[in-house]
Order: sequence, then C-alpha cells, then structure tokens
Amino acid sequence: MTDKLHLDARLEAALSFARQDAPAADIGTDHGYIPVALVQRGISPFVIASDVNEGPLDAARRNAERYGVRKKIATCLADGLSGLPLAENGVRDIYICGMGGELIASILTASPYVRDPDVRLILQPMTMQPELRRYLAGAGFTILDEKLCRDSGHIYCVILAVFDGIVRCSSPLEALLGPGNLARGAAEPLFIPYLRRAAEQTEKKRLGRERGGLPTDEENNLLASLRATAEKEGFAI
Repeated sequence: MTDKLHLDARLEAALSFARQDAPAADIGTDHGYIPVALVQRGISPFVIASDVNEGPLDAARRNAERYGVRKKIATCLADGLSGLPLAENGVRDIYICGMGGELIASILTASPYVRDPDVRLILQPMTMQPELRRYLAGAGFTILDEKLCRDSGHIYCVILAVFDGIVRCSSPLEALLGPGNLARGAAEPLFIPYLRRAAEQTEKKRLGRERGGLPTDEENNLLASLRATAEKEGFAI
C-alpha cells in the first residue's frame, strides 16, 4: 500500500489554490512535497519539480518513488524558471514557495512565460512580503487572493497572482498586509495576529530610524493606517 503524504500547514495553504487538472511546476522544490501531493491527490496530471541544486532533486525523486507518483513528476536542474519545459507540458500553475520575496520577484522578472494570463502564480514568500506585493502591482500582475496560515508558531501568507498587464500602485498598507487579507479583515481568524505583528515590526523600524536621526514620517503614517484598520475591525493595537 502506497504511503499518503501529509503536508504542513504552509504547503497545504499553497495547495488550496491549485486548479484541478492543471499541469504544474514547483520552483525550488526542496523535497518535492508539493509535486507529490498534487499528483497523489489527483489534482495535477503532471508536475515539473525544479531546483538549482541536485541534492533537493535527489530527495524529490526519492519521495516521488516512495509515494508512487514518479512517472508523473519530472525533476529538472534549473535556476528559477529558465530552461524548463513549461510550454511543452502546458504548465498552468506555478508554485514558488519558501523563498524571499525579492528572489521570487527576480525569478518572475526573468520569465516571459509568467505573463500568460492563463498561468497562475502561487507564491509563498518567507520574507519581504511588501516588496513582492509592490513588485507584482508594478509589473502588471493582479493579486486574485491570499491565504494566511500558522505553521510552527509563524504566520505565513500565500499569494495567488496572475498577469493582466495593468500596472498598479500599492499603498503602504496594501503592500504590508495584502489586498486579499485586508478585504477579509477579521473574518479571517489569523488577520488580527498578522496585523499586530506587522505593527510591531513597523514600530521597531520607526524606533530604529528615530535613534539614527532619520525621518520617520513613512513609519508614522503606516502605523496610523494600521491602527485605523484595527479599529475598523473592532480591536486595538
């Protein structure tokens, strides 16, 4: 009997945006958990698992064998999206999870393929979420949805984006919290701790700039917006 793969909350949140029957690619696949889960659950008929190092690809191959899905997963040594057989395999969903926001942005910048409106991006930045959201807005991508999850004591956000060619300007509040999260507000149970953490980080940055004799207008304005958002949702920070 083939083992069933169980994902952590962070990767489950990423898979919540999967489209049924869409061929997919997982960039920076690490152990290949996303590709294995997509195939094993009957979501994707074929998945490309890519990484810049051979070690993670070896782990991905072993897991594909262990979970009985090796024939439907192709492992590729690649830097980002360059050189991957995306069009040949009709890849429609692209996962880039567990990287910094700036690295994700650089991978997207280098790939014309992601500017196909039929291609969806499932992005999970470990750091620099505001920078990634600003990049998406300015590069013609729209954020369709976002999902918060808690894993090992940390709150992560998964972003679902698609290219529509419309250049936008994210407000500091939208870049920090995300338009999808702001739209749901406290209806999402993790929104309150997510907002509080954002306020703590902004206050820390403000104090650091103040001690260094630097202007703090941007941080003060953002803190005011965070407090107003919290008040609107019925709680204080």
